[in-house]
Amino acid sequence: MKVGILSDMHGLLRDEVKAALNGVDHIIHAGDIDSREVIDSLESIAPVTVVRGNADKDWAEHLPITASIELSGKRFFMIHNKGKIDCELSGYDVIVYGHSHKYSCVEKDGQIWFNPGCCGKRKPGQEISLAIAEITGGDIRFEKVVIDNTGSGADTTSFPKNIDSIIRKAMKLTDKGKSVEDIARSCNISLSLADDICRMYLTHPGIDVAGILQRIE
Repeated sequence: MKVGILSDMHGLLRDEVKAALNGVDHIIHAGDIDSREVIDSLESIAPVTVVRGNADKDWAEHLPITASIELSGKRFFMIHNKGKIDCELSGYDVIVYGHSHKYSCVEKDGQIWFNPGCCGKRKPGQEISLAIAEITGGDIRFEKVVIDNTGSGADTTSFPKNIDSIIRKAMKLTDKGKSVEDIARSCNISLSLADDICRMYLTHPGIDVAGILQRIE
């Protein structure tokens, strides 16, 4: 049995990701999806088990924060942020999580703690990855899939190196009621980038700097 494991798409389902998932029997998604359309597209490939991420807002209220599923004899526990785990995990073979955007596969106390990394919108320089888990005869093997973002679905935006501090400053100026034009001048950025930052900040209550950066194009 083959299981596709992925996380942190933030609204971008790359063609390369869909190609990598071709032929899997089930898909596990560890959250930060951003839209129902992404889930619908994944469900056209294989059945999907998904949990809600911190960036999944009102549209995802029906999604669970945690989930569990047994596939070919292996029990999977799923959560977006492993720091939020507050339940007993004995009996699970694999704990799948996301949030950090960093691929990790660590065996601890007979369990595998697994983060497939980010395969959607991400900060410049971050790796684009997912995994295919193959379960055979009671054994499980993880194949890391790294996407070359020079192909279709690639990130095309080039941000300033200090984009985090720019977004933070723009958020504070927005709170003070400054206009988009004022924010663009104060932050020394284009009007379109200022507009994108302000729009995401105002339309996603509670969003943080990372959440805004992952959404702007």
